[in-house]
Parts: sequence; C-alpha cells; structure tokens
Amino acid sequence: MDLIQKLIICTCLHRWCCFKLLHVNIILFFITSLFSVSLQETVGGFFGGSAVLPCSSEEPLHTIQDIHVHERHSGQNVYGIINGNGSVGGQDPQYKNRAESFPEEYLRGKFSIKLNNLQHTDAGVYWCYIIMKESDDQIVELLIKSDSPCILCTDIMKASCTENVKALSIVLLLQYFEVYESMQ
Repeated sequence: MDLIQKLIICTCLHRWCCFKLLHVNIILFFITSLFSVSLQETVGGFFGGSAVLPCSSEEPLHTIQDIHVHERHSGQNVYGIINGNGSVGGQDPQYKNRAESFPEEYLRGKFSIKLNNLQHTDAGVYWCYIIMKESDDQIVELLIKSDSPCILCTDIMKASCTENVKALSIVLLLQYFEVYESMQ
C-alpha cells in the first residue's frame, strides 16, 4: 500500500487536536489508527535555562534491552535511547551537547530528557516515540519565555507560523507511517 492510499484510509480515522504553539492557537490534524495521540503536557523553560521533557511508558518493563525511544522536534532527532543506552547517533546538530537522559529511570518506564541552554527555536511540540511490543507515542509542548516583556506578533508572522504548522503536520504524518511500518 503506497503512502497516498494510507492517507486516504487514515483520513477516515482522523481526530482534531488543539494546541497552543508559540502563543498562537492553531488546530493540527493528526492521524490515529493504532494509537491515540494527544497533547499530554506543557512544559515551560527560560531562554538559556533547562527543561525536562517528560516521556514515560504505561507498559510495565522487565527489561530495557529491546526498547527504542526517539524524541523528535519539528522532524529533527533530539535524542534517542537504543537498547537501554542513550544515543546521539543521528542527532540534529542543534541539540549536540544539550540533550541528556536519566538512565536510572529507564526500568521504571521513564524516558524523560533534559534539554539545556534553551533557545527560542526549541519552542514547540516534541514527540516521544517508545517502540517495543506495544508502541506508545507522547507529545509535549515546550514554551520558551523571553527576557523581553512583550513580543509582538504581526499578521506576517502569523501567516508564517501557520505555514510552518502545515509543514510540521506533514512531517509528523510521515514520521507516524515510518514508525508504523517499522513495527510491521
């Protein structure tokens, strides 16, 4: 089945989710087939500071050897955990030396990452893919607070933001199918 056929089939199984992204209310379209995905938490952080992005599995863990966790933002690889070990292989350069995890928490099903030296470009929706026998996707929104008391949003910025969200929706949709096909 090619991607277009999958899009047509999955369009019948859609759900609308509302997110507040960069202080602009936007409606994003997500496909749900095997998994139900929703914004589960919003995390705040200050420019130059740190933030912990939660990611956990509801499935009880007996071993972490066969678990793969991928944390992504705007289609970029932020951090990975492969067979119980933190991995920066394939990590986007903008996250180099800024993302870390908590290995002592893995057996408890907690795969949160800490993102250091926060930048304005770090704001947005983060996807946490936990791949094991039963996969579990989670979404976290990160808001970056500026030192300046006011940031004006012009009509041009709003239009640009809307276009970025459309592109992000397509990237997330393609990532969804990549994860789904890798499990088949």
